[in-house]
Amino acid sequence: MTVAPGLLARAIGGPAVPDLRLLPPPAADLLVGLQAPPRLGAHLRAVHDVAWRLTGWLAGSYPQLGFDRAAVLFGAATHDSGRGGRAAGVPERVSGRRRVSACESR
Repeated sequence: MTVAPGLLARAIGGPAVPDLRLLPPPAADLLVGLQAPPRLGAHLRAVHDVAWRLTGWLAGSYPQLGFDRAAVLFGAATHDSGRGGRAAGVPERVSGRRRVSACESR
C-alpha cells in the first residue's frame, strides 16, 4: 500500500476506536491517488468494517447464499470514492469507474 501523508493515512490505516479493519490495499491506494479528504477515508473504512462483519455473518449463517464477498467488500471500501477527491484534471463528482479511468490515464 502506498503511504498516504498526514490525516488521510491515519484515517485509512491508523489505530481506530472502535477497532476497525484496514481498507484493502487497492482501495487505500485509490483514495491516496485521489487525494481523498480524511473524513471520506474514515467513512469508507467504517463502512468496509461493517460490510466485513455482515458478509462474514451471512456466509456463516447462510452458506448456500452465493455472493462474491470480495466484491462486496471492495464496493463498501470504495462506494463514495467519487466524492471529494482533488486529483488533478478529474471532475469533483463523477462515477467511480469514470473517475478511476481518468486517474489511470494521467
